[in-house]
Amino acid sequence: MEAPHVRKKRIVVPKLLFIPIICVALVSHHWWREEGVVNLSFEVSALLLVAVGAIGRIWVSAFVAGRKNQELVVDGPYSVVRNPLYFFSLIGFIGAGLAFETLTFALMFAGLFFATHLPAIFAEERFLKDKFGREFDAYLDSVPRLIPSSWRQTGPTELKINAPTYTRAVLDSSLIVTMFLVAHVIEWGHLHHILPVYFRLP
Repeated sequence: MEAPHVRKKRIVVPKLLFIPIICVALVSHHWWREEGVVNLSFEVSALLLVAVGAIGRIWVSAFVAGRKNQELVVDGPYSVVRNPLYFFSLIGFIGAGLAFETLTFALMFAGLFFATHLPAIFAEERFLKDKFGREFDAYLDSVPRLIPSSWRQTGPTELKINAPTYTRAVLDSSLIVTMFLVAHVIEWGHLHHILPVYFRLP
């Protein structure tokens, strides 16, 4: 649930801030042996987190598509954490960073997430408080902001989904997967000496 102007800023700003990170990736590589266990662990962890982040966002979008800003959504994943879309985005961001097979990029992506999304979270909470008042205050007191403390959710057995809104949400989620693919294309360029490696990162 978010104010329309917040959503636009949340989507555009991270895309722009990805540019300098990608520039660093184009001229750097990881420390680890290419066929080693550490390198494999990064690849597996990245794939798992990116998948969980993308699938999680699609799942959450089913509960909020067409209802956002019209009512205070408190069921399904929203009964577990107030910002489930952001929670799964954080997982996806970290996974995308690990796809570059360095802890440095995982920290950079996590930092990018918090720098761009925490202000959006606070702005949305102010928007919801103004719109829903005491109803939102009660929700705020009972459900954590970003990190779930439990996965025991409540919700309906059937959902009515706004198809265009849900489709846009699915396309947004695909950006996480795209970054995973970009990381591997860049790595291929380094391994085949198409892209330069000026320094290595842990």
